[in-house]
Amino acid sequence: MEQPERPEPCCFDEWAVHSGSRARRRGVGAPITGRMLEALDRQGLESRTMLDVGCGAGDLALGSVARGADHATGIDLAGGAIAQARSLAAERGFTDRTSFTAGDGAVAPLAPHDVVALNRVLCCYPSVESLLANTLAATRAVYAYTAPVHVGFMGRFNRISVAISNMWFRLREKKFRGFRAFVHDLDAVDRTIEAAGFRRVHDSRVRGVWQLAVFTRA
Repeated sequence: MEQPERPEPCCFDEWAVHSGSRARRRGVGAPITGRMLEALDRQGLESRTMLDVGCGAGDLALGSVARGADHATGIDLAGGAIAQARSLAAERGFTDRTSFTAGDGAVAPLAPHDVVALNRVLCCYPSVESLLANTLAATRAVYAYTAPVHVGFMGRFNRISVAISNMWFRLREKKFRGFRAFVHDLDAVDRTIEAAGFRRVHDSRVRGVWQLAVFTRA
């Protein structure tokens, strides 16, 4: 069976509820989101616009506004995630400086933004070419992603972990409706970003298993 180009939004609503709950307690839903915010802030969020692709509960977008971004936009496949993001924005008093819409970042028309971030999004797509092309075209200045490390010991660990997770998703097919996770070749991802006119300014690992990369327009 041919794999779909986009992930199934099977359980993103449920995951967004958990992420929103953690964000209400800790500011962000996951430590990696905090690390991405720090990396983006070093490149400058003040007075810029930010696009959070696969925004989930919206904590990355809201965190960018809290750090000085003029406006943040979030897009996510799951309508329930968008509801969570809008609720969290209202609680933090950022409704007028944020907007959240349901859609697929790989194909939806994206307005140009100064900063574009894909936090734990690449691993949800079977193929990332369209996602990269669409989001890079919307980036004026800074582009960033986090994704599972694909090389070395941690790369092997990630592939095994993802394979086990995908077995669980298959066993619970009724709930997960075809969703699978993926470990992509990040060297190829970086070459695509650089070919679009960007240079890497930050590269680090978060908790060993995640790669955090930030690029600026050359």
